Amino acid sequence: MNAARPDVVVVGGGLIGCALAAELAVRGRSVTVVDRAEPGSEASGAAAGMLTPQSEARVRDPFFDLAVESRGLYPAWARGLEEETGVDVGYRRTGLLHCRLEGDAAGAPAEPFAWQRAAGLAVLARRREELSVEAGGRLSHDVRDAVLFPDEAVVNPRPLTRAVWLSAVRRGAVVRTGTAVLGFRIEKGACRGVDTEAGPIEAETTVDAAGAWAAFNGRLPFTLPVQPVRGQIVELALREPLATIVSSDEVYLVPRPDGTVLLGSTVEFVGFEKAVTAEAVARLVAAALRLVPGLGSARFVTAWSGLRPGTPDGLPVLGASPVPGLFFAAGHFRNGILLAPITARILADLLTDGPARDLTPFSIERFAPVLRIA
Repeated sequence: MNAARPDVVVVGGGLIGCALAAELAVRGRSVTVVDRAEPGSEASGAAAGMLTPQSEARVRDPFFDLAVESRGLYPAWARGLEEETGVDVGYRRTGLLHCRLEGDAAGAPAEPFAWQRAAGLAVLARRREELSVEAGGRLSHDVRDAVLFPDEAVVNPRPLTRAVWLSAVRRGAVVRTGTAVLGFRIEKGACRGVDTEAGPIEAETTVDAAGAWAAFNGRLPFTLPVQPVRGQIVELALREPLATIVSSDEVYLVPRPDGTVLLGSTVEFVGFEKAVTAEAVARLVAAALRLVPGLGSARFVTAWSGLRPGTPDGLPVLGASPVPGLFFAAGHFRNGILLAPITARILADLLTDGPARDLTPFSIERFAPVLRIA
């Protein structure tokens, strides 16, 4: 492998960038990943790790199908990573219980998800009298009814990102940390790599997987509408762990095997300001207590924030750009962890003449007609 001139350079060493590098490397491509920090130090490491496409979907669309497909890849992907690297990535099929509280909209709880059941997905209605054993019998009396999605799952993003990073390196990819990318190298209308603070990296193919910073290069002849969206998470320690994810319209509670639970998450358009605020912590804790009052005796562990890469329609930007040689794996918003394995597969297929897939719903061109560079 010629590390000085790889086949592909990936901008961004988060979960998606490293997953793509690992997938390309196993297919025989030489890859260099460039990141200004350590892999997983931004959104990948700050996420709660929910693999929950069903509970948030109200209609079936290409994004839903993509998300369910990616969730289906996780069991084998997680096992393979642990066998390859020795890192337990914390994959667990916990299920998710979405609760309706007194005062929420009336109607049958599972009615908005009937289309999922018709498509063969597991959706189980739970009446108030059936909830006494759910969440260890700790649900509030304010919970009126609920919907159980037994196939939803969780993963621990930090060891997952480390495992994927190790996998990429062991397969031959080069991961250059502490190196800021200054811009894309555009020559004769095509992208031929990147300029970094340590010098140029030339490559025939460049992939922008830079998360909330994906729109860092203002010299492109089109706009990539990706912006940071802050999310805050609170971590508490319980005497007895929750067995399943519990959520309402205001909060989700993600259990960890060590007895901790993550309360998330906010959606804040505050630019690149990473901060933990008293208001957000108070709101998340109050919403969680309304679901599980016993959390009042839980020990506060910590709280943190991360910057998600948001787009105007909340969908990722995947595939080719108007500039030949430049591709996107960006804008995954709240679904970067969930979509990592399918994103890696889709981009690797695209870059290695694999099976064709219609990426029109996720193309950069959906935002506005853009000039394709000759």
